[in-house]
Amino acid sequence: MSKPRIVFVLSGYGKVLRGAEQFVAALATRLSGRYDVAVLGGGPASPDAPCSIPLRFPDRFNRLAVAANKTPGLGHFLRLFQLDPLNWEWLFCALAAKKWLLKNPCDLLVTEGARWGGLLGRWAHRRFGIPVVDVAHGAPSRWEIAAARCRPQAYVGLTRAATDAVAARVPGLATHVIPIGIDLDRFSPDGPREDLPLRRPVALAVGALEPLKGMDTLVRAVAARPTGSLVILGRGPQHDELAALGQTLLGPSRFLLASAPPDAMPRWYRAADLFLSASASEAFALTFLEALACGLPIVTLDEEFRREQLQTHAVLLPVPATPGDFARGIDTALSTAAATRSARLAFSRRYDASLMAASYASLFDTLLAAHPRRG
Repeated sequence: MSKPRIVFVLSGYGKVLRGAEQFVAALATRLSGRYDVAVLGGGPASPDAPCSIPLRFPDRFNRLAVAANKTPGLGHFLRLFQLDPLNWEWLFCALAAKKWLLKNPCDLLVTEGARWGGLLGRWAHRRFGIPVVDVAHGAPSRWEIAAARCRPQAYVGLTRAATDAVAARVPGLATHVIPIGIDLDRFSPDGPREDLPLRRPVALAVGALEPLKGMDTLVRAVAARPTGSLVILGRGPQHDELAALGQTLLGPSRFLLASAPPDAMPRWYRAADLFLSASASEAFALTFLEALACGLPIVTLDEEFRREQLQTHAVLLPVPATPGDFARGIDTALSTAAATRSARLAFSRRYDASLMAASYASLFDTLLAAHPRRG
């Protein structure tokens, strides 16, 4: 008997490697022996994108979409109907996936893409009778609520707080909570370290270089301390601005702005003394788990989702947090780092990717048994 076919739809798969793409890659790798797994996305198969099936569709950088959204009046109208550049990408990915699914039916569909992914799932369930799973990668938002209102057979949140926030807006939603997991064989305190010719202690920040991530706050926080350095790993539109700010306030002996491929990330975590995040845009941060698994103390914002994810294993700051707040948080984290290290490492074990895969396999098997494909 052939294995059940599980299809994921993720527009950036094979093109970028953000948290959602890393999550799907880890899940696809671990489930591919149990199921016939395919991931529909915008890029080709690679070691970072297993089981990939490339689709052709306009992405968020399409010149027409970008220009239209910058046009006064028209741009507001498009955003009102969730046709900003990112939703544009999700819409056309969903259309391309629909065309592919008509020729290649599956037994279970996992969607991404807000309203457009949700509508794709609704269509697939009605057309083939298959169960649909929506995995909420972001914080509760109108996008996540729009997807939930399409009534997937399972809506999976990464934290209970985020899941309950969406369920409160969509009564009767079939919710599940499955945190993201990481490869604890790769992310550990033991192994090669990046050589950092910077003054100690070294703080590490990882993320897109855009205003929502608050990287400028971290630069000013480290500059407010008499010692220590900051390493920022990421890419984005704020690159030049952050590079100039870091060189002005910290200088080359205390500041480094770079990027690193995924397979090199454990080396950077091990080379740092603590991890910082001023971002307020995620409901669940993969970087926190990677930092914990490498033994780093964490300083970040005190939000409901962070408290659930990190519990007592981070220094949590009031929102909004100033550079001074972060500077004091760094002092606290460093003063307790040695005493709390073993507890952080033990806590990180609950986020083993193998446990995540087992939870999804259990959910998928339950849904497959309840929704045999009609053909």
